[in-house]
Amino acid sequence: MGILVKVLITDGNERAALAVTRALGRQEVEVIVGAESQRSLAGSSRYCRQGIVYPSPYQEPERFIGTLMEAVRTHRVDALIPLSDIAMHVLGPEKAQFERYTHFPAPSPQAFQEISDKYRLMQQAITEGVAIPDTIFVPDGRVERVVQGIVDFPVVVKPGCSLVKDGRRWTKTSVCYAESPEELLRLYRERPYLQQPSLIQQRVIGEGQGLFVLMQEGTPLGMFAHRRLRERPPSGGVSVLRESIALPKAMVDATLKLLQRVKWHGVAMVEFKVDAATRRPLLMEINGRFWGSLQLAVDAGVNFPLHLLNMAMGVCETIPENGYRVGVKSRWLLGDLDQLAMRIKKSDRALNLPPGAPSRLQALMSFCRFFERNTFYEVERLDDLGPSRFEIMRYLKLA
Repeated sequence: MGILVKVLITDGNERAALAVTRALGRQEVEVIVGAESQRSLAGSSRYCRQGIVYPSPYQEPERFIGTLMEAVRTHRVDALIPLSDIAMHVLGPEKAQFERYTHFPAPSPQAFQEISDKYRLMQQAITEGVAIPDTIFVPDGRVERVVQGIVDFPVVVKPGCSLVKDGRRWTKTSVCYAESPEELLRLYRERPYLQQPSLIQQRVIGEGQGLFVLMQEGTPLGMFAHRRLRERPPSGGVSVLRESIALPKAMVDATLKLLQRVKWHGVAMVEFKVDAATRRPLLMEINGRFWGSLQLAVDAGVNFPLHLLNMAMGVCETIPENGYRVGVKSRWLLGDLDQLAMRIKKSDRALNLPPGAPSRLQALMSFCRFFERNTFYEVERLDDLGPSRFEIMRYLKLA
């Protein structure tokens, strides 16, 4: 890939943006990093050639679109890669307009919406025979009709969509737990977005696993699997320590059923939880864009950003099934520090920890294993120290 190829990415403060910047920059691709601020995590990398500032896609989506369109045309960008749900939601409907001037390697807006909407995704999973947690579908917020039938608490309450639009603005939603019927009713009273389609699911105890996928109009070009070793918060959330694993057949089959049906184009991460009691992988969600643990795949030997760019430019390469190293670990150090602080400061109940969770002492001892074999630090790189300095300063509220 020559230096004349230019790529514009969004969401420069996301770790996925840093992974994309490094993965492409090391291949002599000119990476332009967009963010809402002058300084950003990915923009601090030596592999970022230029930065642009854009308005908030949440508060000013029209100006966000306009700024990126102007940047694409001014800089003659060869590809535009959105890196967050909000960027995909806002830019996706404008895909055809952007493709007049650049490559936009992303799914159709219809496919993205169908996969991102957990309510519709779980219904489709049932139709396709893909295993999901025990689920109650609440189409209109009227939870009173079902609450008496729920025997086992706690339950997990999931809005159908991670983002909802209110007029011209977008708002984030969040997943939460309910420990009792009373708490469940209160959640539905207090959170307006739960008046839209939502899910009440059994809490699954088990290991989180996921597939990273690259597809061209429904044809798989490559897959990569990992498991989560630690998360922030400790009860489940963003992975802070994860490990590459061999491709699990059941998860591959489920992923292909769901993504091939919508002729998926681009990258996705399909999340599962392996039920500790039955060892069955249960579908959790699908993220239709680059993921926070992207650096793990790159370190293990699969440069997803480069493969995506090549696909966009008309060079389709199939990634061999055994084309990466198993047993490689990736650690987000400051995220890991955060989860340790939560574990020490809060009780098991306050953190919604499952039975058998590591004790505080065990958590501390695990955290202190700094030099494990085959472990790569996600942000801290000796050949690119700027992002680490930026992240530490931001962590200390000084950036």
